[in-house]
Amino acid sequence: MGNLTFFRNKQNQRMLVVLTMWAVIIATALLLQDVLLPFVLATLLAYVLHPAVSKICSVHIRGKTIPRGAAVISLYLVVFGVLYLFATLFLPELYRELVRLTKIITETANGLDEQKIHDFARQIANFLGQYNLPIDIVDSSEPVPAVVDNGHHAALLSIDPMQILRNLISDTASFARGQSTHIMAKVQSIVTRIVSFVFHTCLVFMLAAFILVDTDRIKRFLDKLNPFATKEAFDGFLDKVDHGLSGVVRGQLLICVINAMLTLTGLLLLQIKFALILATLAGLFSLVPIFGSIISTIPIALVALLNSPLTGLLAVLWVVGIHFVEANLLNPKIMGSSAKIHPVLVVLALVTGEHFYGIAGALLAVPIASILLTIFQSLLAKVQEA
Repeated sequence: MGNLTFFRNKQNQRMLVVLTMWAVIIATALLLQDVLLPFVLATLLAYVLHPAVSKICSVHIRGKTIPRGAAVISLYLVVFGVLYLFATLFLPELYRELVRLTKIITETANGLDEQKIHDFARQIANFLGQYNLPIDIVDSSEPVPAVVDNGHHAALLSIDPMQILRNLISDTASFARGQSTHIMAKVQSIVTRIVSFVFHTCLVFMLAAFILVDTDRIKRFLDKLNPFATKEAFDGFLDKVDHGLSGVVRGQLLICVINAMLTLTGLLLLQIKFALILATLAGLFSLVPIFGSIISTIPIALVALLNSPLTGLLAVLWVVGIHFVEANLLNPKIMGSSAKIHPVLVVLALVTGEHFYGIAGALLAVPIASILLTIFQSLLAKVQEA
């Protein structure tokens, strides 16, 4: 009788129906996960642009507000205008730097000989010896080490640049021989991916436009799937999700732009080559927390070392300073304390996302982790209240 009484209660009946519908939605999403990426990206894009659309809709012209469809079209015109300016002003310079980088790499590879490697190794060795660092540069092709321990320190690490170069050349040659028969297939694959990228980009913008136009209808649909006892409780939960995602998504994008600008400023001041390429990479990689910062620092340090070891050290210190400012000033101001996720959870989310879905999974891991963390905290609060 107790079970029958539970099922006869209209509130319990509604709860069971809602939970069943959510289970069906989640199961459908899992079945369609291979084709859901454009829809997830479109949802994130719509989320990023939603405040701007709402701001445009709040403008009154002759006593009437701007329709949401017109607001979306206006915003898209601005976005595409910015992308056009970016393509005309930024991409040509980026292309010229890429061509210059390719030319320098080719010329360097063609003109690389053992004497140049010896000279560069001695420069690094002198720099390390000057600061008494416990690293020795050795040369297996010579009967004695290139650097003799001067007694000031014991070497913790020995590096043989000649052996590293030989291994690199050997591995590159082996890879080239193994891939030579697949060159045409690789070219076709690249062309296919470019076409696919353009198609999916247009699809994402189109889907985001539909979501932005029908935001109110989507909210009403979510209200019908409200798993909470009251609408006020559900609205409070959505506010918490929005508060966390606002920092993780919108805040992270803004920090990426600031990171790229600060990196570009430092590289120009240090007169490091290919500053635009390196700053662009730093901004893009900073989309991936923790690992992105580490990965983007490596090419900056390597290119800066071509100037001098001191320039390389200063470049690394500049990048470390940028990340220090981000962590202690920008993140609290832009992302807010509610958007903070413990570094251990961030690493877990990134590794899990990359393992199952590659780069796309790594990019989406932290926003999804933010939503799941909000759900967990809400459930925990509800249990504690009971």
